[in-house]
Amino acid sequence: MASRTQPPAVTAPASAETSSQRSTWWLLAALIAVSLNLRAPIAAVSALLTPIKSGLGLSGSSQTLLTVLPTVCLALFAFTGPALVRRMGEERLVATSVIVLLVGDLVRMLRSEAALFVGTLLVVAAIGAINGAVPGLIKRKFGDRLAPVMALYTIVLTIGAASASALAPRLSGHEGTGWLASLAWITVPVAVVACAIWLPVLRERSSAPVRARIPAALWRDALAWQVTAFFGFMGLSFYFVLGWLPTICHQRGMTLDEGGLVQAVTSLIQVAGSLGVPLLIRRLPDQRGVAVGIGVLNAGGLIALMVAPISYGAWIAALLLGLAQGAGFALALTLIGLRAKDADAAVGLSGMVQGVGYLIAILGPLVGGMLVNASDGLPTALVLLLVVTAGEVVAGVGAGRNRHVLEPAGPRPGTTR
Repeated sequence: MASRTQPPAVTAPASAETSSQRSTWWLLAALIAVSLNLRAPIAAVSALLTPIKSGLGLSGSSQTLLTVLPTVCLALFAFTGPALVRRMGEERLVATSVIVLLVGDLVRMLRSEAALFVGTLLVVAAIGAINGAVPGLIKRKFGDRLAPVMALYTIVLTIGAASASALAPRLSGHEGTGWLASLAWITVPVAVVACAIWLPVLRERSSAPVRARIPAALWRDALAWQVTAFFGFMGLSFYFVLGWLPTICHQRGMTLDEGGLVQAVTSLIQVAGSLGVPLLIRRLPDQRGVAVGIGVLNAGGLIALMVAPISYGAWIAALLLGLAQGAGFALALTLIGLRAKDADAAVGLSGMVQGVGYLIAILGPLVGGMLVNASDGLPTALVLLLVVTAGEVVAGVGAGRNRHVLEPAGPRPGTTR
């Protein structure tokens, strides 16, 4: 009788551990499926901006608004993210947002300017809410592997953007007349997959109470502001390039397809930049040197894009900007987790960093649009972006110190992972 009762005592913990591992792997797969949707709908519109403008008769102001709308919504929903997480929990918030994103993708299939803007509003609102939930979720579920998982998340974001940039012009046909079908094929299927694969995650929702909020003291914390400034300045340059790179290449003599290909190559190289962040973090005592290197690469890419002959300058820019922006975005998101003590603090810091950061980033496509559409506006855009890059480096040096927000000044012991 005793021998019959021993196996359950031994196998039950093993079975529970196996179930936990399956849940963890499923959550990782679900995060990958969701992250494929978080840049592709924006990058596809950027790559198709010229045929969309012609097909719908968009004015110059409408064209600029279309490129600015994503960053506005990302900012607004980053601020509301902690409240939404507190009310719904990360898992349920992501599930709801993915459904809203799918609806927005479908609304954009109606061929009208109003449908394009309403659908885009729904899509980027959903993306903003997901952005607010993911750092806390990864901090809670993968705290001991924060940098690698965050890097994987950003790599898949990048792959989604690169694929959309490369495929959108080619799927749109000659002269871009099939842009609506191209937009549908790029966005709708992956949104459907994300909805399906995220549903089982809801069964694993943590029973721990969610106290996520943006603490008042965080607004007075110098380190929190340095992380925010790094994210904002990096985002300003990132969204300028995302919104206007194909147009700049086209203005400087490239075809529409070639401009889309440059953007696709830039996005693909961002994968290498994102991969490098966790490797560098493991080998360095803090992240200050990484931030400086990112700024140097970004400045070099901007100079190559706007000054060098476009026949080879565009490809040098694709290499340097790809490395800088892939690493920059990965580092900015990773810093949210590294500078927060726990998952609740990560959600609060994420709300502040992404909320204020995206408000700063709005200036990228907004001012960039005005300058790109103006005669001889590129030299002015270059100077402004180089100043922004200098600010990014200064903020990154502060944010890269090995400390936590809301703690006394001074380095904390240990190394980051």
